[in-house]
Amino acid sequence: MTKIKYAIKISLTDFVDFVSRAGKSKQTKVKQIKERDPYHPVTDFYKPLREGIIEIHRTGGAKSDLDGLLKGLTDEKKKRSYPIAIAGYKKFWGRKSLKWFEPPFSHWQVGDVDIKVNPELGLECDGKFWVIKLYLKADPLTKDKIGQILSLMEDQLRKKAPDDEILFCVLDVKNSKLFCNEDKDTSMLPLLKGEVLSLETIWKSI
Repeated sequence: MTKIKYAIKISLTDFVDFVSRAGKSKQTKVKQIKERDPYHPVTDFYKPLREGIIEIHRTGGAKSDLDGLLKGLTDEKKKRSYPIAIAGYKKFWGRKSLKWFEPPFSHWQVGDVDIKVNPELGLECDGKFWVIKLYLKADPLTKDKIGQILSLMEDQLRKKAPDDEILFCVLDVKNSKLFCNEDKDTSMLPLLKGEVLSLETIWKSI
């Protein structure tokens, strides 16, 4: 049988969660990913919020349009979580004039692993061009996680965004904090390559 390349497909978020774990919990995380049901939009908790924010910027909407993303929510967890995220995003937006551009994306492929590097937003603000990955999870966004995401975005996306004015960033939405890779640092890449190979080994052994 022909070997299928890049058969292990995982999200950037899942990968960063794996990297941040230690010991047996790494294996537990891989097992969770491997045994998870196939992706379905209904089970993607933040999908409506992410897509709503994208659409507001893409169509030149206003900050006040964010409130419309709360209408029609029936899930109790979303009713609790979405308002916090929207309040945080509004604070980040503030009085900024934000103009949309299409962000680049890529697939980081190491061994049989395919990780999609897919920032959600491309925003121009006062001559700065931000390519932004939205962090919406309740788990704290640690310095290591920021470095991992930014190193990978810089390594994989710079060739698709060669303009020096473009900065790759992570937005901690609920805390309204934007972290940008001002120095174009990729120093965590060797670590990440090792972690990919570790994930692949664990995946194939369980």
